[in-house]
Amino acid sequence: MTGAINEEISVTLLTEADWQLWRSLRLLALAEAPYAFGSTLEQWSGTHDQEPRWRDRLRNAGVALVCFLGRQPAGMVATTTPTDSETELVSMWVVPELRGRGVGDRLISEVLIWANELNLAQVRLYVREMNLSAIALYERHGFVDTGERCDEMDGMCEMSMVRILDKL
Repeated sequence: MTGAINEEISVTLLTEADWQLWRSLRLLALAEAPYAFGSTLEQWSGTHDQEPRWRDRLRNAGVALVCFLGRQPAGMVATTTPTDSETELVSMWVVPELRGRGVGDRLISEVLIWANELNLAQVRLYVREMNLSAIALYERHGFVDTGERCDEMDGMCEMSMVRILDKL
């Protein structure tokens, strides 16, 4: 990866006022990678696709970020509202044609910085066992398989991964 690509990457912290940007990326993510999420496009579109619901999603996130490559939205991530010791990384997705350019790495790095600033002990996530590229991304950032598994209603298995945070 060259420095020029890294310089083009920027991250925006979202508020509920940014619900339309979040909505557009989230609906793309659910359509492109339905295997990667616990919710479905059907659950977030049609009669469920309403501004108050999207605003609420952002308002109740610990943090919600969108990464841009130049001016193009390139990826997204959020966390759950943190407990005293941890948060869960959720809604991670990178635009397919922009994968491999550092967007996912930047999003995860920003979440880890945010969690460290809150003095959390760890960040947890759940990922489908068959999503090998996502697992490799998380492992690059120090996430380890906890050995915990849960079966989803669709019959797919999710693995739990955790990253213990360094104290600042």
